[in-house]
Amino acid sequence: MSEVDLTQTLEELEGEYWSEPNFTSSLVIQVHKLRKKPLCELNNEDLRLLIGQQMSLTVLLPLALERLIENPLRSGNLYTGDLFCAVLQVRKEYWKEHKELNNELDEVIRTYEEAKKTLEEHISKYRRDHL
Repeated sequence: MSEVDLTQTLEELEGEYWSEPNFTSSLVIQVHKLRKKPLCELNNEDLRLLIGQQMSLTVLLPLALERLIENPLRSGNLYTGDLFCAVLQVRKEYWKEHKELNNELDEVIRTYEEAKKTLEEHISKYRRDHL
């Protein structure tokens, strides 16, 4: 994927401007607002919500994966690791069509598994020594 201008919104990047929502659920309203927010201002919760809705994946997944490679347990507002879980729920057809992003996801998974193994070893040692 070519470099994306992070000062632009999803609406600007996709050239698709949605009218006001005609269905007033909090999710629909939030998604409409997020499409008007510059990418550089999207937080983990914003990414989790949009990716969870399978929206604008070509733009949003690289942003999420970049954050997750640094720390797989980055979180939105639901629970620790919820952004990672949202990414893992992307349809397998998408990953088949986007091999480069799939490779990045594999790197996130490896990073998580290594951290988990290290933590489990330290927890086991702590329990042996202190309990």
